[in-house]
Amino acid sequence: MNHTNLLDLRPLSIGELFDRTFRLFRKHFFVFLGIAVITQLPTIMLQLLLVVFSGDLTNPEGFLLTEQPEQLLLPFFLFGIVIAIASLIFTQIGTAAITKAVSDSYLGRAVSFDGAFRRMGNSWLRLIAATLMGGLLLVLMFIPVGLIAIIPCLGILIAIPTFIVLGAVANIIFSLLPPVVVLENSGTIDSLKRAWELGRKRFWWVFGYLFLLGLLTGIIVSGPAALLGFLIPVIIGDINPITQAIIQQTVSLVLTAVFLPIRFTAITLMYFDLRIRYEGFDLMILASSDNETDSDLSNLTGKIGL
Repeated sequence: MNHTNLLDLRPLSIGELFDRTFRLFRKHFFVFLGIAVITQLPTIMLQLLLVVFSGDLTNPEGFLLTEQPEQLLLPFFLFGIVIAIASLIFTQIGTAAITKAVSDSYLGRAVSFDGAFRRMGNSWLRLIAATLMGGLLLVLMFIPVGLIAIIPCLGILIAIPTFIVLGAVANIIFSLLPPVVVLENSGTIDSLKRAWELGRKRFWWVFGYLFLLGLLTGIIVSGPAALLGFLIPVIIGDINPITQAIIQQTVSLVLTAVFLPIRFTAITLMYFDLRIRYEGFDLMILASSDNETDSDLSNLTGKIGL
């Protein structure tokens, strides 16, 4: 780490954050992409199997294992649960590794594929716990709102804006959870509180930033996949629905794997921006660096929660 890197820690506009996001992504393209691919590949394979399985269940004449495909509904459901669990585990491992790599690059440390996994430690386990706890709390909050929605007329008027607000709050909290858990080593409940504490300080700005990031997701991931689904029958003509579903799902999953590092980079930089604006993070770094030699600077961020 050097003083040039340290002095570059400053509040950024949304445009500057996105610019720096893509700069970091290009700089460490193979490291970020490698992390995303290695952690998403198992889930991709399982999801493709599920597509084939579901296609067979909806086309009994082509199903070879049994003449009563309804008997496989329970295994199909259980397989879906396995995929959901595997997806959660591998995604959070990738999230933790990329978040740590982005942090290292932003703060002037060397970045490497194996180093990202090594330095993330067991933060992915805490990230899973915090995500599950946050999901449970979110469900508990949505239940009373759903009950209110049952009330004729007035219930809907109350429930709809409440659902929107809760959705916005949940989006902010779950987006900030990875950097909070991975970079601050916070516990489950503390991480949820900390994520909300950071997000609420600039609520509408964070909401707008995440909204733009969501639009970018649609442009990079959902848009091409939907376009492909439209073009396949036009170009190829008649095609087996299962084959078309596999092609669309594969393209969507590959694009998702490519986009995940961009999303996590953008969110990690947003986290740093919030800390710089409201907690003087850049000043803490600069003040601490005054008493550090170059050989000691590699341990500097550990002293302030990173």
